[in-house]
Amino acid sequence: MAPTFLRRLLLAAGIALASAQALATAPAALHAQADSAGLARQPYWHLLLRYEKAGSSVESEAQSAHFFLGPAGRHDPASELHALLDALHAPEGAPDAGAACRFPARTAWLQERLGLASTAPACPQLAEWKRLVNPGQATLVFAADYLNNPSSMFGHTFLRLDAPDQTEDTRLLAYAVNYAANTGPTNPLAFAWKGLSGGYPGVFSLMPYYDKVREYSDMENRDLWEYQLSLDPAELSRLLDHLWELRGVDFPYYFLTRNCSYQLLSLLEVARPGLDLRSAFPLQAIPTDTARRVLAEPGLLRKLVYRPSAERRLLQDARDNPGKVNRLARALARDPALATGLAPTQEAAALEVAYDYLYHQYMAQDPDPQIRPHLRALLGRRAALAVPEQRKPPARPAVDPASGHATARVALAAGQARGAAYGALRLRPAYHDLLDTPAGYRDGAHIDFLDLELRLDEARENLRLERLALIDIDSLAPWDDFFRPWSWFIGFGYRQAAIDGEGRFSDRDSHGVAYIDGGAGANLAIGPRTSCYLMAAASGEAGPRLDRGARAGAGPRAGCRVDAGRTRLRLQSDSRWYDDIQEWETRNGLEGQVDLGNHQGLRLQVGELRAGDRREGFAEAAWLRYF
Repeated sequence: MAPTFLRRLLLAAGIALASAQALATAPAALHAQADSAGLARQPYWHLLLRYEKAGSSVESEAQSAHFFLGPAGRHDPASELHALLDALHAPEGAPDAGAACRFPARTAWLQERLGLASTAPACPQLAEWKRLVNPGQATLVFAADYLNNPSSMFGHTFLRLDAPDQTEDTRLLAYAVNYAANTGPTNPLAFAWKGLSGGYPGVFSLMPYYDKVREYSDMENRDLWEYQLSLDPAELSRLLDHLWELRGVDFPYYFLTRNCSYQLLSLLEVARPGLDLRSAFPLQAIPTDTARRVLAEPGLLRKLVYRPSAERRLLQDARDNPGKVNRLARALARDPALATGLAPTQEAAALEVAYDYLYHQYMAQDPDPQIRPHLRALLGRRAALAVPEQRKPPARPAVDPASGHATARVALAAGQARGAAYGALRLRPAYHDLLDTPAGYRDGAHIDFLDLELRLDEARENLRLERLALIDIDSLAPWDDFFRPWSWFIGFGYRQAAIDGEGRFSDRDSHGVAYIDGGAGANLAIGPRTSCYLMAAASGEAGPRLDRGARAGAGPRAGCRVDAGRTRLRLQSDSRWYDDIQEWETRNGLEGQVDLGNHQGLRLQVGELRAGDRREGFAEAAWLRYF
């Protein structure tokens, strides 16, 4: 018996030794095969690990250690690839803990490139997660710009994963893939600095789509545009596998470059190998531009669906109603038992608008405790009327955000100011102003970022920086029967001020100053194409040529805008009482733009700048090109 036991023991030891040698030999051979094929240099491997050029080498944007298997994985693609090969041939541990379960997209790609059979172990957590998400279609969703949040003032994009059995009526139950900065509470200056410098971590998250609709459409009054994409099942599976790898991984978030829209492009590139989307955005990634780039891929767009905001739906119904119906709707929101004296059809319309208005207040987190009982009362009263629903869905705008004008713009201008002719070159990287073609953009919203003007005039005969607007924002939201929003503007940067060498107003000379402007007021719609506004404004300037090095001014801003289709006009008067010169300084101007087609425009302006009895006239014509 002893010899038999000894033989069995020796046999088991031999098998164990052979297995250990095989495990040691297999990765070594695969390392050589992978190195020979140059897999660590393949663009798709770099995409999966988010490697970016860093001088003569590369570095991953991912900042979380658990995104890598090897200690040098963040900086060394070959080392990380070898670490994955070694991990795939290591003995399996607990379910879901192995490399194949943690990194399914990397594993599948590596096995395919090496010609290895897919021998993925059981991954219960991954399998259950994929079963719950169950994507049958991916949809790129664009949420319109939101000026009250700097990180969303250019709009926001995210993905929606639609289950195979969902319809347009049940899309709210789908899952949304969102990438956003984890900011936490902070002050505005820190928010701006960290947002521009990558000081916030950006993370991917998965959440119910109805949460995003509630946030964007109901609470922030942002229209949603849903671009359904033609990704096939294999591409959707790759996208989902890669999302699993990105759980809890931090990336540096930059508001203007490595933001929500840029990172979503990387997901689509993973899903469909061969797509090259991110290379079009080396300097900035504006959501409208990234959506435009995605849809430029032949056959990638399957269907476009428009989801108007709650406010737009309410205002659409209100526009269809006579004025007395809307007045009664507001009264019903305060007192649901109010007798209207209206015919049943008009009373039904008034009750529906009253409910929608009150529900809008509720979603905006109005603390009034009477809102909920009033909503119930309005519903009960409307149900008692045997009248069909009076609501009509808003028509989809003719132009979607991805089809609007390109956000970058260059202009060549010639004009006369300060008694001399001049030529100017202007460059605006982003985004949209009040004279640009409005189709595809929010009406009354103006955001210019890093708007630069270089000017050469015949008097000085030298090229100088005339203006650099770091940011200029106007929000001219009109008043209507239900809402009284504040209109406001803010801007800061550098400009030439009409002052002489001693800081006094000059109609011939100018000197550079740093500036900040801001104000708030109201904007009234006067017919469907015209609105006028009045605001209280303040300005501050600082520069060595000013008498005390700085000055402050306050006064009114008033203006009117007219949209005549291919032509738009703006008449504006800005007055400031400056503390240094102790008098009013006023700029009056009339601007207009004509669309020329083919991404071009012609802009004209005339006006005057005056202080006391001194004045300076100006006139200019500019050719604009959008790209």
